Parts: sequence; structure tokens; C-alpha cells
Amino acid sequence: MKRNRIVATLAFAVGVAGILAAAPARAQFGGGTQIVFDPQMFARQFEQLQQETATVTNLAQQLQYMIKNTTGGGAGIWQSNQNLLTNLGNLINEQEGLSYTVQGLSQQFQQLYPGYNTASTAGVQSPQASVETTLNTLNGALASAQAQAQDFQAEQALLQNLELKNQTAVGRLQAIQVGNEIALAQVQQIQMLRQLVMATMNSQNVAAANQVNNQVQSQLAAEAMFSAPPPPGITDLIHATSGVTPMQPQ
Repeated sequence: MKRNRIVATLAFAVGVAGILAAAPARAQFGGGTQIVFDPQMFARQFEQLQQETATVTNLAQQLQYMIKNTTGGGAGIWQSNQNLLTNLGNLINEQEGLSYTVQGLSQQFQQLYPGYNTASTAGVQSPQASVETTLNTLNGALASAQAQAQDFQAEQALLQNLELKNQTAVGRLQAIQVGNEIALAQVQQIQMLRQLVMATMNSQNVAAANQVNNQVQSQLAAEAMFSAPPPPGITDLIHATSGVTPMQPQ
């Protein structure tokens, strides 16, 4: 709407300037027509023409600014990396570790690291299986970090593209769109950092659980050994070795 008003004003100003430039003063003397030059009127017309020309130039500049500021083209650079984030979480599963992305995580955790509930927990795995799962989890966390490192080259290409768009932005709209693309890229980096923190916490918790579970299992094994009844004949063997004659019941 504003652009239409500017175009109409331009057309009107050009028309007025043309009329002023093409309208000489005429006078009649003795029944004839003779052109009379009036310097003052000419000066006034020339000054008015200069004012109209300045107005037209100003309006033309405003129109150019409007065209630039409403020209898009800085959007669409950012691309979602949802597939990469999903694959990073699945890398621990692929290494046969215990990942935060697995279904039934709490149940599997209790089966691998039952602690004192060994007798009452269904599906408890062997200590060897718990150790292997712990090592596989640590390996998967390293693989997840490595996959993030391998994506640095693609991220750098995206940042260079954003910088180029920032340097060559034409008008306000393109600059705003580039700023929005940069904001989206920052959010994406925060997501990648969160995934790395989750993978680190995943591996640390599994390693700590394995250590605690091993300590509990060793304690349970020691308690079972000391509380078990002595095997047959072991009492006579101890007495014979010590030289003490056992007392016979009366």
C-alpha cells in the first residue's frame, strides 16, 4: 500500500515538472502573439522544479530501501540433525551396552546390578555379564563422542555459509533471517552438548553401579561362607590337629 502511494507521488511529480518546464509565458501586442521572457517567473519555476526533483529523488531512494528491506533469501540454511542425535544415543546399544535410550532401562539395570536383592530379583545376570555390559557401555559412550567429533567438518561448513550470508545480506529482512538461522544453529549445538552430557552420565552411572554391585556380591559371598555349617568331619580334624580330646556326651 505504501509502495503504491510512493509510485503515484513519483508519477505526479514528474508530470508537474514537465508542465512547468514546457509552459512559456505569452503576450499579445497589436493583434499578434509574442513570447515574453520573465526572469522572475522563470526563477520561481526553476526553484520549484529543483524542489520537485529532490522530492522525486528522495521518494525513489525510499522505494529502493523498501525493496531491499522486504527482499528475503537468508532462510533455509539450518537443517535438523535429529537423525544424528538419535544415532548417537543408539551407539551404546549397538555396542551391547546399557543405554539411556533403551526400553525398560530400569528393569535391565536391576538385573545387571541387583546389589543385595540377588535372591529376590528375577532374571539376575551373572557377574561376568555385568562386567561385559559395563565395558560395552563405556565403549559406546566413546563411540558417541567420536561420532560428534566426526561431525565437526559439516558444522564448520554450515558456519562458513552463515558467515557468508551475514556479510552479503541485502536489507533488513535478509539480516533478520540470517540471525534466526544462527539462533537455530546455537540451539542445535546445545542439544549436541546435552547428548554428550547424557552419554557421560550414562557411562559413569553404569561403571559406579558395577563397582558397588561387585562389593556387595563379595560381601554376600563372605557372609555366606562364615555362616555356613562346617562340613562333616571337619570338627574331628580340627581337634586332632590341636591335640584336644573332644568331650563325650554323658
